[in-house]
Amino acid sequence: MIDIKPKIHDSNTLEFKVGFLPNDGKTYDDFYMNTWIFIPERLDVNKHTYSKETFYCDTLSYLRLITPRYELRELTDVHSLPFTRIKQACENPVNTNKEFETEVKMYASIVKSSVRDAYIRIARQTNEEVQRSLACDLVEQAKAVADMYRSLRPTLLESDEGQQVVVYYDFGDEFISNIIEQHLGRIVKLLNPRERSGGPLLSMLTQMLDSEHKYRKSRKYLDVEPDSPDGNRQFVYHASQLKKYIESNLYLPTHKRRNTAFLEQVAFSVAAGISMVFATVVSFAFQQTYGNFTLPFFIALVISYMFKDRIKDLIRNYFAHGLGSRFYDYLITIRVGLRKIGKVKEGFDFVSPQDVSRHVNEKRARKNPLVVNRGVDEQVIQYRKYVHLKRKAVDQLSAYPINGINNIVRFNLAGFMRKMDNPTVPLYVNKGDAANRYTSGDKAYYLNFIIQCKYEDKSEYKRYRVCLRRDGIQSIEEKHQ
Repeated sequence: MIDIKPKIHDSNTLEFKVGFLPNDGKTYDDFYMNTWIFIPERLDVNKHTYSKETFYCDTLSYLRLITPRYELRELTDVHSLPFTRIKQACENPVNTNKEFETEVKMYASIVKSSVRDAYIRIARQTNEEVQRSLACDLVEQAKAVADMYRSLRPTLLESDEGQQVVVYYDFGDEFISNIIEQHLGRIVKLLNPRERSGGPLLSMLTQMLDSEHKYRKSRKYLDVEPDSPDGNRQFVYHASQLKKYIESNLYLPTHKRRNTAFLEQVAFSVAAGISMVFATVVSFAFQQTYGNFTLPFFIALVISYMFKDRIKDLIRNYFAHGLGSRFYDYLITIRVGLRKIGKVKEGFDFVSPQDVSRHVNEKRARKNPLVVNRGVDEQVIQYRKYVHLKRKAVDQLSAYPINGINNIVRFNLAGFMRKMDNPTVPLYVNKGDAANRYTSGDKAYYLNFIIQCKYEDKSEYKRYRVCLRRDGIQSIEEKHQ
């Protein structure tokens, strides 16, 4: 299956986290994801102003393994697979350091994913009593997980090999501490005023945060300071580097190249051949009629070469556009060491609104008569992606159960906002009393993303509506019909 999770990454960037989840027991799986982006004509984003190269510069795409999924309460069990493996690694640290480092990274990544999922369940819970109960569970379980991990430090330091790799252990410890501290702070933010004035949950949070603060001081980890002279720049930078280091174990190395490089060269060779045939035929014809070294033959020769270059460029452009619309632009090979995991192909084109399929137009649901009756078309971008995964190769990447891979795709929409009007407009408020009363209104534009997910014999369409202003992305919501 294909699982899509959209979010606003920053004021100018939209992120789609796409999970490709192959079925067990199959040799390989093929996934297709077609995205149509409907752009208001007013933004002046079209094939003349927004090239293929610009689109790929504005799009960041990377692949990573899906973090093995465990409930936070499962990690509190000393017999769980993650704790068993990290415990064995601490009891028998290897001389190469690499295996120990890998185990620390994987354990810390699993803890992060589990704490995050537990917090999301709390944030989405509307029943206050259930929310409070889930929050208490998170505090207790997070404390247990942190204590279990930290209990392994004395064991690690007993051997010379352990003392050599303790720096990796400390990276994992600091990362887990960051995750717990920040998520507990978010829970505090969720509390209503009554709960902030007292209660068992507040007491648990206070005790846990105080304990974590003292522990961080004892380990000399960087802390967030309310009146930091550098705006906590050092902490943010270090935490970002630590996150990238811990999660580097999950990122998949890729090799990207143009998918139609050979076909392009063949097409360009054909274009050169056709133009040369034209020039040669004209030259031979005038030579037979007027002979060599005559003025008409000289003029015909110059004109034939002028047309030869134009014909060659026209045919090259035709082939280039034709290949781009029928084939994928880039081929990305996923390879870990000598093991090939799979491949990804992606392509970009502007398409005519008339060429968009009926299913996509129905999902777009463009019914506003103020726009439709004016005959104003939207510009449509089609972004195509094909993913081929070898299930057995994915399974062999880790001792943990790997459900599939995530493709994180980020679209930078700053170029779409360049020609927007001011983000706010002045508005007069009429209360029937002729008072001098003004307010402001948002000047917004909307992009519509229609995504088709094809896997096996199933095809599913999703629609996301993105609200933009000149000062950034305001919201993204999934539209259901």
